[in-house]
Amino acid sequence: MVETTPRPYATGSGSPGAEPEHEMSRRRFLSRAIFAMAGFIGGVIGLPAVVHTISPALKGEQQSWIEVGNISGFQAGQPKKVDYVIYKADGWIEEPSGKSCWVVKKSDSQFVVYDPRCTHLGCPYSWHTDKNQFLCPCHNGVFDLEGNVISGPPPRALRRFANRVEGGKLLVREEVING
Repeated sequence: MVETTPRPYATGSGSPGAEPEHEMSRRRFLSRAIFAMAGFIGGVIGLPAVVHTISPALKGEQQSWIEVGNISGFQAGQPKKVDYVIYKADGWIEEPSGKSCWVVKKSDSQFVVYDPRCTHLGCPYSWHTDKNQFLCPCHNGVFDLEGNVISGPPPRALRRFANRVEGGKLLVREEVING
């Protein structure tokens, strides 16, 4: 009787299963090298494109100080509406945008600058010297000189903008400092 026992294929014979799993064939090496180079090239090209696309959203808008007038142009305790222009950049185009604010001079170095919109629904209000109050005509909102609500539907006091005095000029930034 002839005994037959299976024998493993000899290595290097070109037969199936000839290479052990810990060794890498030329085909597998080239395949992995091509995938690595393609991944590297894709990263080199793709990463700057992704950063360029996302960066404007991460940057945030830089607000600058806007000159609204000489401090000598304001009377203490008398609100004055000031109109000014800001330039907004949209890509390569800078467009002017008309804005305004209410300025109340407390002293030569202390000012209060109010957002010109009512805190109820954003309607523009005005100063009435005879009543010594800010009045919003839309829903009868009434505010005192300090911006506090006297009557009507507004839920909170007038919003105040950041301001500073520099070189005899009043500078304003449309950053709300009191909510």
